[in-house]
Amino acid sequence: MDFTQLTYRHPKAVVFVFLAALLIAAAIFILKYFKEKDGVNPGDKKTLGYGAMWMVQDLKTYKTRKIKYYCLCVLGLVGIILSFAGSAILMGRPSFTKEITTGVKKRDIFLCLDVSYSLYGLNYDFVENLETVVQGLDGDRIGISIYNTSSVLYMPMTDDKEFAIEKLEELKEYFVNQKIYEEKYDSVSFYDMTDEEYDEYLTLSGWLDSFEAGTLVNNSEKGSSLIGEGLASCLYNFPSLDDDERTRVILMVTDNAQNAFGTPTVELDEAAGLCKKNGVTLFGVFPPIEEFNLLSSEYDYEKLKAEMKEAVESTGGAFYVVGSDFDTSSVIAKIQEHEAMQVDEITMTKVMDLPLDAFILLLVGILLVAVAKGGGI
Repeated sequence: MDFTQLTYRHPKAVVFVFLAALLIAAAIFILKYFKEKDGVNPGDKKTLGYGAMWMVQDLKTYKTRKIKYYCLCVLGLVGIILSFAGSAILMGRPSFTKEITTGVKKRDIFLCLDVSYSLYGLNYDFVENLETVVQGLDGDRIGISIYNTSSVLYMPMTDDKEFAIEKLEELKEYFVNQKIYEEKYDSVSFYDMTDEEYDEYLTLSGWLDSFEAGTLVNNSEKGSSLIGEGLASCLYNFPSLDDDERTRVILMVTDNAQNAFGTPTVELDEAAGLCKKNGVTLFGVFPPIEEFNLLSSEYDYEKLKAEMKEAVESTGGAFYVVGSDFDTSSVIAKIQEHEAMQVDEITMTKVMDLPLDAFILLLVGILLVAVAKGGGI
């Protein structure tokens, strides 16, 4: 501990207690002096009375006890002195001044989700685990951008825990409904449905259409899963991107299976370059091969994984393949280990009490007096 100054808050109290101790000690010695003067002088054998009482002084037991008595007196005297010294210091309130530098660690995390139907399971797991992260927000902010053909700022950057949890619950419901639609209605003909099933289908389809209205703009012309455009849109959703007082991270979940009908405005490697240029670290999450559920068999799993890994690592981030030995909660834990920038430094001088040494001094003094008293003085 670096002390810039050790002082007493009540220095007059220290002087007062020491003076009081000296007066009390002087009074004790004066009273003892007059008491011995008026009493029998143990050094004068003639005053020891009748018989051979004076011979007691020559006994070994007497001499031993006399030495023990004087030792206990010294011990008691030291204990009294230490007690007075400890009390005096405590009365003066010893304290130290220390310069303390404080700051707030701030991290902005954007979850960038490819919401095409091939990823509903992985997306659901990430959103569920992200709720735990939100509960522990302290200076960090979280936002969510979703995309397919086009991008939607689903949840603006916020540190409002209640709002974030509410939006995450809505997003989980969306992925659940995606799963129901895929498993129950995707390969079923309308003509094979009962009236009740058809009504359920219309309700679910209408709900999904309303949710997806912003992510499928010009879908028939541009295609789907436009990865680079989704990442670039997410990047520019950061508030005050030119402000360098926050650590910015994008956690991107995608299978990198772009299905563009033409040349996208931004490709993945270009979007990663923009992230690097703006000081944003990209973390990529890729599905395991057993869950690589694509609409066409023309995609090469290893090639898409390598492309995304290269783009992610070019920003200084890390690339993860979620599988049986590495789940979404582990990925989020890794993201949180990413160093956060400390900003808003404030240096202040703080005065703090330092009573421990004086208290120990007082305690030792009391113990010595107790031992001396127990020994028979």
